Amino acid sequence: MKHITLDCYGASQHLLNDLTTVYETLNYLGYKFNLEPIAPPHIIPYYYGRVKQDSGISAYVLLKGGHITIHTFPFRECYFVDIFSGVDFDENEIKDYFLDNLPFSMEASNFEMIDRTKQRFDISPYAPDCDFGPHLMSEIHTNKDITMDMMYDFLESFVSKINMDPIIRTVVNKDKIENPSYMSGIVIIAQSHIAFHYNIKEKVILADLFSCAPFNYDEVENLFAQLGTITSNVLVPRGTKHIYRVHSEITDDELKASTLWQKNIGINR
Repeated sequence: MKHITLDCYGASQHLLNDLTTVYETLNYLGYKFNLEPIAPPHIIPYYYGRVKQDSGISAYVLLKGGHITIHTFPFRECYFVDIFSGVDFDENEIKDYFLDNLPFSMEASNFEMIDRTKQRFDISPYAPDCDFGPHLMSEIHTNKDITMDMMYDFLESFVSKINMDPIIRTVVNKDKIENPSYMSGIVIIAQSHIAFHYNIKEKVILADLFSCAPFNYDEVENLFAQLGTITSNVLVPRGTKHIYRVHSEITDDELKASTLWQKNIGINR
């Protein structure tokens, strides 16, 4: 199970504001890399937050036991990608796809891959004064069967307990109607997203808290412990290169050579 994150800086405001571009990117990734999407992509424009510079688009597609999310910040000329899947894929191909289709400056950006098959406890130091936000990846062996209602109720209350701001209600899906293997829940927050992927047979939740804002780690750990035994916890600081606004290092020629720019020229511009 691979979990990759891309913090992409120096991107185009035009593309990051384009709903069609973001939708097609999610759709393409799911099918091109055979990541087993279980539903179409969902697009959530976010232009009504308390901080104008945090406006943009949040989008996700649920996979069998995983997800793809994209969070764009046009005013800040950056976007963040999170891909978690039990299907083996080439993370460098995906990185190159984003470089070609949603161009960004690789020198200014962060790229990380975590192997979720390895259970470990690795809580990296997090400094709210210079880091943009932490990424918490946990594995929880549950002490009871988890139902759709239980997952929904937990995620709905969890958001408020850790002082995050939901911008949609929690969505819970199974990978198939009869004899499902996974049940997944996701809530998009102003700070990014929270996702649970429950392996029904093994009674294991793979939890993902992808945040652009600090949170109380001890509080999160205590809440997760209510569900069962935490067998893996990885906390990775994100956005250490983030500043108020990163000016694009991409030339107009590079931008116009991108596939999606050529395809969507004239849309929403």
